[in-house]
Amino acid sequence: MWEKNISAVEIQRETGIHATTISKIINGKHFNFGLETVDKLCDVLDCRIQDLLVYERINK
Repeated sequence: MWEKNISAVEIQRETGIHATTISKIINGKHFNFGLETVDKLCDVLDCRIQDLLVYERINK
């Protein structure tokens, strides 16, 4: 987002994703979002899924 010089407001306007959801994603407090959201973010940010998500194994 910062590398693309695009604001959260612009992302919200372009994707239709609620501002609260975008804020939680940016601040690392929202972990349960669907592929549609990821697809919209990748589209507006012109990036790949790997650029947005990091997989961390949970030890059981």
